Amino acid sequence: MADANGKNAKAPRRRGIKGKEHKTSAHSHAHAHAHAHSHAHTHVKESHHSSSDIVVDVLSYKPHKTLLIHLTEQTPTWYECGRGTASRDDTVFSIKSSSSGKGGGDKKTTRTNPPALVAKYRKLADSIYQQEVTLFRVNSSSKDEQWVENTMKRGTLKDRIAAMSVVLSSSPVHKLYALDMLLNLAGVSTIDGGHSSQTNERVSSMASEALTDLFSSTLLPNHRKLVGLEARPLYLYEETQNETKRSISPRILLLWRYEEIIKNKYAAFLSQYLGKTLNQTAASAESLTKLQALRTACSLLKGIPEGEQQLLSLVVNKVGDPSKKMAAAAGHELRKVLEVHPNMTNTIAREVS
Repeated sequence: MADANGKNAKAPRRRGIKGKEHKTSAHSHAHAHAHAHSHAHTHVKESHHSSSDIVVDVLSYKPHKTLLIHLTEQTPTWYECGRGTASRDDTVFSIKSSSSGKGGGDKKTTRTNPPALVAKYRKLADSIYQQEVTLFRVNSSSKDEQWVENTMKRGTLKDRIAAMSVVLSSSPVHKLYALDMLLNLAGVSTIDGGHSSQTNERVSSMASEALTDLFSSTLLPNHRKLVGLEARPLYLYEETQNETKRSISPRILLLWRYEEIIKNKYAAFLSQYLGKTLNQTAASAESLTKLQALRTACSLLKGIPEGEQQLLSLVVNKVGDPSKKMAAAAGHELRKVLEVHPNMTNTIAREVS
């Protein structure tokens, strides 16, 4: 799966997708955004001698005292939070910088963020996120929630997975630990750069089913791909010789960082569970788990733009599987994908050839 780059950062050209896209409400977040701005901003002191090299001396953040993220009936998902707010959907590709071109005209170019700058804002965002989770835990401790939390740790496997799904769905931003628990059950490492671990096939299959539903219905938007922090215009919030820095809302930075976290965890699920399962040896080619993984990959491919290139490669690769049953199933699933996204015909044809 590709990192956030030019292709992934832009709103993708969907392939005749059926169904309605989420409609967002800017009005419902106007008050919350203003409230978030009143609590904290990033303050940066810099020393630099070149506009291309930014050296940060001090970065301070005053912890906020009230929650920044609230899911409501108008904004039931994290990716709808803050829509309509200035800078919410900005990327380095949507904001072009002007540079002098030949003939004296201005030429629009795409600026990139230095790695050190991305690391700095990632660290700041993690501090904001930690404070947000702490505030949420302090303000929510009902008996019902405690019962679900206990079930998640001590119940039967089926009950534990169901409880994890309920916990994550109730507050995906503040209870991300439930996603990590499900990923671990599926044998997926939740540590950056980690590798998949051995797990019981039945356990991983049940966890995968729950994860697929959560990614499709709760965690991933069905109208665009996810964007990492490196593709956000962080340079706009730095003061240079020629530009004055802007202020960034802690709420927006938190949402940007959360999106990057989800992007990475989904990528790990695709590679460490679906990829590993679909690439099982010929001896296990008739495995029901492998067929289920194939159907899961196609289900995600039909409904979610994120990771579509990786999913398409995994599915197309099974067309040439040594198992006739698996190869036939892959061909059948691809035809179903084309029924939903007919514009993918040429793309699939290129992959197959």
